[in-house]
Amino acid sequence: MSFYGWNRVDQFFHAWKSAGFRVVGHLIFAKRYASKARFVEYRHEAAYLLAKGNPALPASPLPDVLDWPYSGNRHHPTEKAPQTLAPLIEAFTQPDDIVLDPFAGSGSTCVAASQTGRHYVGIELDPAYYATALARLAHDAPSTDLK
Repeated sequence: MSFYGWNRVDQFFHAWKSAGFRVVGHLIFAKRYASKARFVEYRHEAAYLLAKGNPALPASPLPDVLDWPYSGNRHHPTEKAPQTLAPLIEAFTQPDDIVLDPFAGSGSTCVAASQTGRHYVGIELDPAYYATALARLAHDAPSTDLK
């Protein structure tokens, strides 16, 4: 799954295809607030569901339009609430699978993975966000092995 910016979708598609992924779904997350306003108000987030090979279909497919609860963005400007990510992780992975977040930010995906019985690998280059993610994981997912 990859969240993306609409104004860079061509670059995302190129990167995904170059890495051998194909699009198998598109999700829209409806917001009850505008995160930004320019020519239009931004009231949704979007993500593509990507796959390699022929992965198993989810036992209970998710709707392609989901609610997006406001996280407060206390830890990161594009923070996603773990309760938004948890159903995605549960639908597309199995317990004890590894969830990779190559842009971990404040660690929401890692928290959601841990809380749903998955392992995680989070990668974050910004030292401040890395420290925030470690603190969040220590508080919200204390049984995990942090590095």
